[in-house]
Amino acid sequence: MDDEQAVILLLSAIMFVGALAFGYVPLGLHFSHKRLEQFMAISAGVLIGSAFLIIIPEGLEITLGEHEEGLEHEEGLEPLLLGGTILAGFTLMLLFEFFGLPHAVHHEADRELLSLSATIGLVIHSAVDGLALGASVTSGTEIGLIVFAAIMLHKGPTAFGLSSFLAHNKTEKTRSQLYLLLFALTSPIAAILAFYTLRDSALASDVNVGLALLFSAGTFLYVATVDVLPEVHSHEHNDESPTGFVVLGMLLVLLIALLGPGHGH
Repeated sequence: MDDEQAVILLLSAIMFVGALAFGYVPLGLHFSHKRLEQFMAISAGVLIGSAFLIIIPEGLEITLGEHEEGLEHEEGLEPLLLGGTILAGFTLMLLFEFFGLPHAVHHEADRELLSLSATIGLVIHSAVDGLALGASVTSGTEIGLIVFAAIMLHKGPTAFGLSSFLAHNKTEKTRSQLYLLLFALTSPIAAILAFYTLRDSALASDVNVGLALLFSAGTFLYVATVDVLPEVHSHEHNDESPTGFVVLGMLLVLLIALLGPGHGH
């Protein structure tokens, strides 16, 4: 086994254990309904903040960094390509919903569909994360570690947010654990498959890795804004507004991004 194989297997294992550990907290401990609502609001902020403060900046830096090294720049095309890649991830989720992805309209009877919809959305996002990681490691250990740091900065909080969302929706515990396991497994499996498929391939360029992260951000934004955020605001809040907790989630991500290993590289 060479160094790159050892790196991808180690990083995949860390991703799996980290996501499972963070996600098990809301499922393993018993919180009040009010506390779960607060967790869910914070999680919505974490999802939105992660997209704008971690995934998109990292994707832009990796993609544009490659252009700075001498790739030909066509005026007007690059910004459209970058924004279009994010939009493509968002649109993919929209099309999944249109063509049959279970989606709820935030009524009591739809809670199971809502849980399934959010899980499927985050699983698709995780698959793209894994693809980006696997491709980046084939490009070199340094770029692989940068992408890994960007993924891990939001992987644990996202797992915690998914579990909080499932617990708040009163999803059956066994089913919630299955959803969490599926989410935790997706990125490592996708990363390993991408590594062995794209190894020594021209497709595993820094530009494509950056674009994969931007596409991933689009799927992330869909889940945050279409599934989770409306659910946060779908309940009556007599004593406190959930908006403050959403903003708190965003500020937590900002703090993580500022203190994280990828900041300033």
